[in-house]
Amino acid sequence: MKWEVIIRRNIAWDDLESEQHSLIEKVKSNPKVAYLLFSEPSPTFTFGRNSSSQELLWSNDLVRNHKVQISPVSRGGKWTYHGPGQILLYPILHLPTLGYSSKSVRAFLEDFRTGVREALEELGVHNLSLQEPFGIYLNEKKLVSFGLAFQRGISSHGMALYFEDQSFYFSGITPCGVSGGLSTNLIDNLSQETTWDSVTKLLAHSVKNRFSLRISQVL
Repeated sequence: MKWEVIIRRNIAWDDLESEQHSLIEKVKSNPKVAYLLFSEPSPTFTFGRNSSSQELLWSNDLVRNHKVQISPVSRGGKWTYHGPGQILLYPILHLPTLGYSSKSVRAFLEDFRTGVREALEELGVHNLSLQEPFGIYLNEKKLVSFGLAFQRGISSHGMALYFEDQSFYFSGITPCGVSGGLSTNLIDNLSQETTWDSVTKLLAHSVKNRFSLRISQVL
């Protein structure tokens, strides 16, 4: 398995979607290549296949005044927000190449979440819990959200780590369909200073290690 890490900061949502689709096509052509696509996109409310228009709480004027794009996405799930102060990670890869069956979605998700959790613990964030809606929580507040899609055994979309406070924009939606859902962020829960880039590198290392364990188990 050949890994490639791609980082895109200050990227428009439509450009991020285009890059993701391009990487999916590359994996279709060569299943032995896996991509970890990191990004920090421009402000965007996204809604999945199970969403309702009533879960968008801001008026059209508020959305326009705060320069937030609204975009449908191909994953399941409901409304969420992505934008500056987040670390998005999309693992784009062929599940069977890593030792999963094409239908082993839950096992893949659990390994992905474990890799992210281990990176957070290495940063000194402890007392994390794994709850539903599927995510990573700290003191009953969501720190990491997950939302993935799968096509012919290839994963797309991924997770969002709230690096900085996101509460203002989350007030514009009912996130994940959970009324009154609360989020937290990494910076407010660290005892030492860190940067977006350094956390991204740690996440890449930890997630690759977790998936590599799956490969070694089937060899």
